[in-house]
Amino acid sequence: MNSELPRVGFDKKKPLDIEVMKLSEMYERITAKLDHDPFSSHRIDFYLILLVTKGTYSHFVDFKTFTLKEGSVLFIAKNQVHHFTESLKNTEGYFIVISTKFFEQHYIYSKNLKLYRLYNYHIESPVIHQVDMGLDDFKGIVSKMYFEYHFPDTFAKNEIIRHQLHLILLKAERIKHRLPSEILKPRWIEKFTDFKNLLEKNYVKTRSSRSYASEINISYKLLNDITKSLRGKTTKSFIDEFVTTEIKRYLAATSYTVKEICYLTGFDEPANMSKFFKKNTSLTPLQYRNSIN
Repeated sequence: MNSELPRVGFDKKKPLDIEVMKLSEMYERITAKLDHDPFSSHRIDFYLILLVTKGTYSHFVDFKTFTLKEGSVLFIAKNQVHHFTESLKNTEGYFIVISTKFFEQHYIYSKNLKLYRLYNYHIESPVIHQVDMGLDDFKGIVSKMYFEYHFPDTFAKNEIIRHQLHLILLKAERIKHRLPSEILKPRWIEKFTDFKNLLEKNYVKTRSSRSYASEINISYKLLNDITKSLRGKTTKSFIDEFVTTEIKRYLAATSYTVKEICYLTGFDEPANMSKFFKKNTSLTPLQYRNSIN
């Protein structure tokens, strides 16, 4: 087990903000000598799209295993914990890796276009299956993107690949909007997304529902109504669930002590974190760690 949860960043040596490769190329890369075990949990500091074009592949994301078949697309967001499985070597498809700086500038904090359902893994499944797409699919545009990425003529390469990525994300968001959902108010999704992004940044400093409501300029009651509508639980319960997941990540993928995890997740005493964790999981931190090892 790692002494700390490995964090894998976008390769800054790459000339573009986006990298495109086949699954076979990714398998060769991750089975070469790396500074972390790709088949064990690690946190990513970029955005990822995984498309399967042939075979069946299982990928682990935040304590869940997602089974992808031909035509399935998996979207993994920055800060999520994931790992590869050996079935990758028998599967065909593509990986698209997107730098955080580029993605957040153009799709998270952009005033022109925001992805409210795509990459919003707290309220949406991160997978789109072929059956969800009807007559549409991602194979054509992604294969063209791969061709362009490796095309020797570099004139306008960055702009072309960015436009192809833009088309993929728009198509995916359109499919998400077409899928059944109880979510009826786009503004509520926007506010929930703002709340979720703040929580990811500040949960170590505060777990106050009222503080987050104030930060996104809505009332505590409205934030509670939004969270109940989108997640079926109160804002406080959602925050507790989020923090519990963060503690699980440290327990599962690092050798940090309970005391160290306590301070990393914003608690002032190990006993307080243990009490909080047991209340939300029915297990002590050590019982949970032993149960998964």
